[in-house]
Amino acid sequence: MRAWLLALVGGCGFSATPAIVPEDAQGNDPDARDGGLPIDAAPDAAIDAAPLDGTVTPVCLGAFVHICVDPPQSTVMLMTQTLDTVTSTLCRPYTATPDIDACVITGQSITVPGNNTVTATGGKRLVLFSTGGITISGTLDASSHDGATGPAADSGPCQSTFTDATGGALGGGGWGGSFGGTGNNGGNGSGAGVGGVAAPPGISTGLTGGCSGGRGGSNLLGVGGGAGGHGGGAVLLLAAQTLKISGIVNASGAGGAGGGTGGGGGGGGSGGMIVLEAGTVDTSGRCFANGGGGGEGASTLPGQRGGVSTAPMSPGRGGTAGSSGGGDGGNGGFGTTRDGAPGAGGSFGAIGGNGGGGGGGGGAGIIKVFSEDQKNTDDPNKVAPPPT
Repeated sequence: MRAWLLALVGGCGFSATPAIVPEDAQGNDPDARDGGLPIDAAPDAAIDAAPLDGTVTPVCLGAFVHICVDPPQSTVMLMTQTLDTVTSTLCRPYTATPDIDACVITGQSITVPGNNTVTATGGKRLVLFSTGGITISGTLDASSHDGATGPAADSGPCQSTFTDATGGALGGGGWGGSFGGTGNNGGNGSGAGVGGVAAPPGISTGLTGGCSGGRGGSNLLGVGGGAGGHGGGAVLLLAAQTLKISGIVNASGAGGAGGGTGGGGGGGGSGGMIVLEAGTVDTSGRCFANGGGGGEGASTLPGQRGGVSTAPMSPGRGGTAGSSGGGDGGNGGFGTTRDGAPGAGGSFGAIGGNGGGGGGGGGAGIIKVFSEDQKNTDDPNKVAPPPT
């Protein structure tokens, strides 16, 4: 198998078109005597070749996930749209090590212009792969929220050692999802219902989405428990040269639904995963994967849904103020606080009746950065949770 060396040209913004230099017949790097980069220099420098279908020599990038594609022949500009990772015609053939189920969009450069929002959804991970640069000036939304789930949301690993909320006269709140941080427990209902207990995070070694929260406990009729929020999506932005985020990349988890009459609120979903890999990574904008807020428990009035994070230092707020007797939902993990907050217990004798427990907040997600030249990635006002 032949290999190729990508020589990066430094400078502001995008570099010049990369020069691709083949090895000689003996596998020697012709640039090595000049201090050239070794084959497979990690994480930003090397583009290797491996047969994809035997008709062309593919280009390959990636330290976290090594992806090979046919050489892109054009630039890609993603305007406002909903991008389904299962059905989109923008997805290209690829091979990956380790193997992943993804929609891989390729381009010599890839741009999301300002004032444009690309909403990613679907059962597969989203990968943007550029042999030049990636610029996100608008919004790349891979979060889960009411009515939509991020790409490969709830793919885990999600532990099964949780304890579900129980029902009764007034249900307990659901547990928050755990992924990069730990989701928290739901509050007890002001009757027999007991709040759910969250599982610890699993150990994630691949590109995966976050984990959902648990359902709130039901009322005596077996209904009313709020659904847990979905975990955030999974996104890999992979560029040979420069990755610049001056806009927004969001893979936060969804808030849990508020309880119905006498039911507990659902737990918030955890944040998902964002992986940034390039020669230069500049996050002058906002990049975050925070947890969703737990839903509010209900009395005779329904509880409010938990919120979704809108900025690195802004939590997905727990649902509140919809039902006077219901317990408030806990906030999701955010910023440097990776763990979600607990849901509150329902109150006795409140106006409007006693209430179900609030759902626990979802834990934060995971952000990984692979680059020898990083700018702003250690600023919690720009990137949250802190990269690991």
